[in-house]
Amino acid sequence: MKKSVFMFCCALCIAFWGITANQAEAVMKLQLAHEQPEIHPYHIGAVEFAKLVKEYSKGEMEVTIFSNGTMGKASALAESCSMGTMDFASVFSIILEAYSPKFGVLTMPYCFRDWDHSDKVLDGPIGDELKASVESKGIKVLAFWRNGLAEVHSRMPIRTPEDIKGKKLRIQEGPSYAALSKALGTVTTPMSFGEVYSALQLGTVDAQTQTINNIYASKMFEVGKYFTKINMNFNTQPFIMSMQLWKSLTPEQQDIIERAALGATKAERAYHVKDTQTSYDGFVKGGGKVIELNKAELEKWKDVCAPVYKAPQFSAVMEIFNRIQKQ
Repeated sequence: MKKSVFMFCCALCIAFWGITANQAEAVMKLQLAHEQPEIHPYHIGAVEFAKLVKEYSKGEMEVTIFSNGTMGKASALAESCSMGTMDFASVFSIILEAYSPKFGVLTMPYCFRDWDHSDKVLDGPIGDELKASVESKGIKVLAFWRNGLAEVHSRMPIRTPEDIKGKKLRIQEGPSYAALSKALGTVTTPMSFGEVYSALQLGTVDAQTQTINNIYASKMFEVGKYFTKINMNFNTQPFIMSMQLWKSLTPEQQDIIERAALGATKAERAYHVKDTQTSYDGFVKGGGKVIELNKAELEKWKDVCAPVYKAPQFSAVMEIFNRIQKQ
């Protein structure tokens, strides 16, 4: 009798462990990576996405977040997504220019009037056109997050286009930024975001086009005290995923991912508004100086960027640019 009871208990334990193991196996483990610290809007968007994916899937899908570039630079993350070795990533739009020239339009100087204009365009048909242009390269763009308004961050005061001529300007690698650097008359110095702090500190670069959000989050006010508001571009941050993963999902799982991405985008954009003011305040408190320009001074910056629009290699991009301007 005792032996029978013992055997029965053992059977129950084995069955319980089997159920537990099957439940563990049923959870789809996913990874999401980005380059910024945890206080950045990208991370807020990532956290919201992970939360919603788990909620909508009733725990059957879980997303682990890797911040601070621990899984590689943005270019490497995009490549990993295209190859199917990374599930999700937040990357700067110029990174996707390597997969589709159409993405060059998003880094064209003065492409958008304001954030409302940017959101309207990228949440509409033009955004869908850009998304579709990289799918054959293994990348699915789920949404366009807000990167920030690109200005000039520098080690020395810069007010006019003449002030930046001859300076070593850090840019992201990509045709549109290379053309911009040439138009400004700067010494082009391509490098990844993670290298910029030390480059400014050592004087390897004099300036960069950058957002106040990125500067404050990465404490670059410690190595570059000046921030000139030229209002050059409302930079966006595509939230992407592996096309291989997308195709492997059931329609129900795809719906979960899309709904979670929509919710995450709303959270990221809302937080970006608050974070921008926090970043300006923090930059000044950290010893930085914000240089405001009047309308006439801003026009000079727009004028010096004109050659970028006329470059023959951007004729297809400018067709999209002109459509954006009409909206």
